[in-house]
Formats: sequence, structure tokens, C-alpha cells
Amino acid sequence: MPHRRRWDEDDHPERHDRYHEEGIISGLSMILVFGVLWSTTNIVFFVFPLVFAGIIPLLHGLRKLFTQLARRTRRRPSGDREKEILLVARRHGGVLTPTILAVETELTLKEAEKMLEQLASKGYASMEITDSGRIEYHFPEFKERGTLPS
Repeated sequence: MPHRRRWDEDDHPERHDRYHEEGIISGLSMILVFGVLWSTTNIVFFVFPLVFAGIIPLLHGLRKLFTQLARRTRRRPSGDREKEILLVARRHGGVLTPTILAVETELTLKEAEKMLEQLASKGYASMEITDSGRIEYHFPEFKERGTLPS
């Protein structure tokens, strides 16, 4: 029987990114529903679903949100990332795709796309779409000279 791996947040980062939102929204919804029921009927029973279906999921969602925000702030500064991207662009003759960048750095594909778009919007690169539909980012300094000046 094959060994089944425990679900890891790295397997489905897009699902993990929304997990805290679901907990917060469902928690607030349940707090609203059972809070209104409890306050209008004065039946003590509604305190239990208020706590277990509302407050606990809300707190869990908030904890996940703050954990995710803390992870994002611990990442490397964008200046280091930009330098790493430029070095990869130089190695590839001034032409990069988000896929190449994600493979050669620690960036995710989504982060690589975002960083390349930012560099293009600042004028350091230009985005071009090939005849086959592939998105490429061209760094003219590396195309003309081939390397960085020493």
C-alpha cells in the first residue's frame, strides 16, 4: 500500500490562502445568526452554537490570517529578489518567462509573475507575447551587452 502524505499547505497554496477567509466569514455569520437568536429569544441553548460554530472558527481564521501575514513579512526584501531576478535574466540572455524564474529561484509561479510585471511597469523590462502565445519579459541591457558591466 503506498504511503499517503499528510496534506501540506504547499500542495495547494491557493486553497490555503483562502482558508482563513472562510473561517472568518463563517464564524462571523454564525455569530450573527446565533447572537440574534439568543438575544431575541433569551434561550441559553443558543450560546453553545454561538461559541462552537461562531467564535471558535472566527478565532481560528484570525490565527491563520496572522500566521500567513507573519510568514510574508519574514520573506526576503524585494531588493534582494530584484537582484536575483536580474542575475537570472542575465544568465538567460535577457529573456525570462515566469516559469523559468520560478524554477531558478525560490519564488512561486505567482510571485515570479508579479515581480516580472512590476519590473516591466517600472520600465526595466518589456513584456512581449510570442507567436505561440508565450509571455516573455525582455531585459534590453542584457541583450545588447550580454553581461552586466564589471
